[in-house]
Amino acid sequence: MDKEVRDRLDQFINDFLNVKEVKQFLLIKEEISHSEELTLLKEKLKLSQKDMAISIGKKDYNEKKDNYFQTKKEYENHPLIVNYNVLLDEVNYLLTELKNKLS
Repeated sequence: MDKEVRDRLDQFINDFLNVKEVKQFLLIKEEISHSEELTLLKEKLKLSQKDMAISIGKKDYNEKKDNYFQTKKEYENHPLIVNYNVLLDEVNYLLTELKNKLS
């Protein structure tokens, strides 16, 4: 790849990373990865999912299933996760628009 094309591509990537929605998305993603609360909640979600799976066909299945869905709701309704999902949709939209323009 010649230098001019490489330079333009680098500039394009830099410009894309500076789009407000992309910057916010990356910031939220970083916050999520460093959130002890979300790390613990995600681990709790995994454990409740395993408990539910193990209890299939047993009398405590419905209790385990309810616990799993309650934990899942708690995780999905956490403000950082809600914001992440909104921004993920926006970034995906931008990428789709970009892809369509390049096609």
